[in-house]
Parts: sequence; structure tokens; C-alpha cells
Amino acid sequence: MTVARMNTRGRRRNYVPFGGYGRCIFLWMMMVLLFVSSPHQIQAAKCPQPTSTLKSKRHGESTLLQVTNHVEGIPIVMVWVDMYGQETDHHDLVPLQSGDTGKYETFLHHVFRFYTLEHHELLLEYTVEEKDHHVHVTICDDVTPIDLEGIYDSPYREEMEALVHDQTAPCLPANDSTKWSCIRYISTQDYEARLAAAAAAATSSKDGSTTTTTTTTTYGFASRQETQGTRSIGDTVDHGYSRHIPQIPRLTNGKGYLKMSFTQRMKEVLLPWYALHKKDAPQDAVERHEPIPGGYTNSHVVTMSKLNLDNYRDIQRVVASELQRILEWWTGRRLAHTSTFGIRIYHRGSMLINHVDRADTHLASAVIQIDQIVDQGWPLEVLPDPTDTTNNNTDSIGCGEVYLQPGEIVLYEGARLKHGRPMRFNGTDFANVFSHFRPLDWRGPGRSPNYDGHLDEFGYRTTHDIQDGEELMMAKQQHSEL
Repeated sequence: MTVARMNTRGRRRNYVPFGGYGRCIFLWMMMVLLFVSSPHQIQAAKCPQPTSTLKSKRHGESTLLQVTNHVEGIPIVMVWVDMYGQETDHHDLVPLQSGDTGKYETFLHHVFRFYTLEHHELLLEYTVEEKDHHVHVTICDDVTPIDLEGIYDSPYREEMEALVHDQTAPCLPANDSTKWSCIRYISTQDYEARLAAAAAAATSSKDGSTTTTTTTTTYGFASRQETQGTRSIGDTVDHGYSRHIPQIPRLTNGKGYLKMSFTQRMKEVLLPWYALHKKDAPQDAVERHEPIPGGYTNSHVVTMSKLNLDNYRDIQRVVASELQRILEWWTGRRLAHTSTFGIRIYHRGSMLINHVDRADTHLASAVIQIDQIVDQGWPLEVLPDPTDTTNNNTDSIGCGEVYLQPGEIVLYEGARLKHGRPMRFNGTDFANVFSHFRPLDWRGPGRSPNYDGHLDEFGYRTTHDIQDGEELMMAKQQHSEL
């Protein structure tokens, strides 16, 4: 028998009720589906024990081994088992971060073991038997879980503390900002005067006559061509993508940014590599940088260059690994790596207005200073957190200007602090790498049940209304590389 029913749109549809036998089959299929799909039924495999008789064999063909780390939040290390069955650490191999893929040249019949970085727990024992094989390393059930509730006491604390600069050191020599390595605090009065001057420059240019990159404007967009019709001439701050700021957790005490030096590993790897591949170097690999979307820069008018780290994954992994160590120490919590990109090379006249980064992925970040040829120092400007009620950001500070030299880093909480380089660059080249992380249990405003808004200066959560995070799609479109 066929029964006519109305669906929710008011249209007729045919409905064939199950008979007794069909109903049994349907219920059986639903029970199987629920059993298979239930998260309580999905268990990781038991962690393996090293096989004492396993060893690599000689005379295998060369091949490429691709490895992906699927272990959430836990970096892994790859160890080679030699022809005598002994494990050999490759100190030049960088730990593989969660979600990342590495490619390694090896030989057929070679044996590798994959361990967690922190606790050295064996995840996988693997013999290369196929050419160009892709190995997927997953969790096993004996792995020590990550504590997301307590404060993470980094084992690298002493090393990192030794790299931190004096954040109150004067900017010297006073008459030559090209040599500055310091943080200069601009008073609220001076900062507001700067904004007023930019607004006055905009008023004088409303006739549209200023259409080239040749301009006397010091801050912000200088022409209608640069604004692309989405900004105003003289704009130095983005006010559009900012509603999520009260919902972003505070990850550090203090002002939310910190200046320090490279680790030794970064010095040994990054600087020589850049010297070999920069413009006019023996292996020059610099190319034109595509314009950055979102209307935050004038890169569609003042072009930039790049030395693309995506083409040098081993170098990129060094940066990500070192920054993870640094930022986990700074924030006191375990982090997930979300992106590392560059080297972005700015040229004369470049500028980037103050903005906040993506709310789901860019909570703990770093700008890494690689090289600069400048006529004037070009600071990263960081604005105070408007929701900060502590004495870390007093009303007397309009902004902080962070001046770096090559071999230095600034850490910052980019999703809650507006930052940029609104002063137009006065120099030839300015080369940066950018690296971004999020807390392991953070998925964005309204999507992270362990967070309900800001953290106060002691790390306790305060109460803020959680919106449903409707701005995330806009963030992904506008902040693809910021």
C-alpha cells in the first residue's frame, strides 16, 4: 500500500511503509551503523615494542619516503635503525609537527622507528619495502596524553629566558633608527596626533590627484589607487574584522608581545640559507610576491618579493619547530602549528595597516627578522588591548613600536592585538618570516568549550558572551596570509 504524505515544503511525496521483514532489516542496519560510528567504539591500536632483531639491509635502491604526522598536538621524531640493529639519531632531521608532512631520501629495506618527541614513546616501526611510499603515523593507546588544563612548564625555559631582550632598553643611537633594536612607546597624545595628521593628508587628497606611489604621506594609504575603494586615504587601522577581540583568550601576561633573539638552531640554518638564495646570491631563488588580499596593504601597487619557504620544506620545518618551542614556553601551554610562511621581502613604499589576525588559527605568533637594507628603521606597531583592565597597558600608551635587527624575533598575540606597519617603508629590502600557532583545544570563538572569553593576568577566565563565530568565513577570505 502506498500512502501519500506532505513534506515540509507542502509537496506530495510517496511513502512506502516497511513490512515486518523490511523493518527488521532497517533496524539491524541502524544498529550496525551506530556501533561502527560511535566514538566510544573507535580505539587506537596498541603501541608497538621495538623488534630487537630488526635491522636495515644494504644495497637497496634509492627512494623517497613521505611521512605524515596524524598525532594531534604531538611532534614526532624519526630514527634510523642501522645494519647492526642500532638506532641512529639524525640530528639534522627536524621533529615533524602534528599535521605536517615530510619527505626524506632513503633506500629500500631501510628500517625506521617513529617516536613522540617529548616522552620518546614508540608509535610505529617501519621497513621501506616500496618505492616512493607514504607513511601515515597515527596515535596508539599507550601514548602519554597531553595535559591541556595545567600550566605547561617548558623544558627549554632557561634557554628561552636567556634569549629575551631588555624590553625597556633605550633606542640608540638616538639619531639613527636603522640601528635600533628596542621597543619605543608612543604616548596616547602623540599617537592621536599622528592619526589626525593622516586624516588631514586624506582631506587634502580627496580630489583624487594623488594616484601614484610617489608621495610624502608617512602613514597609511596614500592614494585612491592604493585604497581600491574599500578604505580611505590616510587609513592606518582596520576597524572591520575586530568584533571577535573580546572573545579571544589571553595567552600571556604583560603587554602581549615580547622581543628576543634567534635560537642557535635558527642562526645556523636560516641566515646561511637566506644568504645563499637571496637576490643576486649564487642560488638566487627570489620571485615576485602576489598581492595580499583583504585590503590591508598596498602590495597591489608597491610590489613585494618572496623567497618561498614552501619550496624548502626542511627549512620551513626548522622554523616551525623552533617557534613551537619558543611560543609554548612563552604562553605556558601546548600549541598546534597552523602556518609558517615567507620569506616576504618588502620594498620602498610598502605599508600594512594595523589589524588583527585570524581568530581560529593565529593566536600566538612571531615575526622573524631575516635581513634589511633600510634608510630608516621600520617598526612593527602594536596597539594596546582595549579590553585589558590590568595595568599592563595603561591609557598613557598609544602604541608600541618594535624595532628589530636581523637575527631577532618579536612574539605577539595577533588575534587580539592590532598590529601592522602603517608607516611607509623607507629602504630597499626588509625580509620577514611569519609563524602562527593556536592552543591545542582552541577552534575559534564559539567553537572552543574550554574558553569563555578573555583570561585575566593570572590566567583565570572571565565571562564574555560567546557569539557563534560568524566572522570566521570572512577571516579566512581576508586573512589568508596575514
